[in-house]
Amino acid sequence: MCIHFLQQRRPPILPCLQEMEATYQVVIGEIECAYYDQVDKLKNHGARNKETLGQLLSAFFHYWAFRHDYANSVISVRTGGLLSKNEKDWTRRIGNERHLICIEDPFEISHDLGRVVDKHSIRVLKEEFHRAAEIMQDDPDPSVTLFMPYVPR
Repeated sequence: MCIHFLQQRRPPILPCLQEMEATYQVVIGEIECAYYDQVDKLKNHGARNKETLGQLLSAFFHYWAFRHDYANSVISVRTGGLLSKNEKDWTRRIGNERHLICIEDPFEISHDLGRVVDKHSIRVLKEEFHRAAEIMQDDPDPSVTLFMPYVPR
């Protein structure tokens, strides 16, 4: 979720390694993994983004609390963006796979990393994102309040 968020900033802070020319390839089982692995050359990739750490933290919580479309979107760090649940056919529950928050595995793209999240967990996650976004917006010194333990509503 953090990688996706940092890929979405304008200008982006993190690149999409699979979109770059592959410098590393390996086959694991039947899955071909290929990506750019020369991370030392990416040292200053996000330097054009001038957001402070505090601004990024606040924007991170705001994005996951208010902007992300959990019902229709799939997080894809492989593409550096979002895909639709319809195009992945992740719109219905199959067995224990719920697809309440969809995160595409960047190497095994038919695998939803978020498939095991249940209704209770997604509710708690969203509540915490809302709480954190409100704290970051309203509290002049959020450091204490932000790290208080979760209390269910």
